[in-house]
Amino acid sequence: MVETSIDAAVEAWIAELSDGLSLSAMVVQDRLLDMWGLVSEGDTRRTLEQWMTETLDRHLYTSGDLITRLKGLGGLESVNS
Repeated sequence: MVETSIDAAVEAWIAELSDGLSLSAMVVQDRLLDMWGLVSEGDTRRTLEQWMTETLDRHLYTSGDLITRLKGLGGLESVNS
């Protein structure tokens, strides 16, 4: 069930990102925190934690960068199951 939730969150965010060029780090951090709450301990959660920490030092993320990284999250969650 958790896997479906994170996959759905990733797919929804990727769909939204296709309409824009960039997002502020604050918006990215909020979305990552939402996704963090959907997963249990494991590689995906650690990756989200690292990414959230990175947002403290950045101001902007491009849609392309976000999409690439989000697609990688789906693969991590599949490994955990």
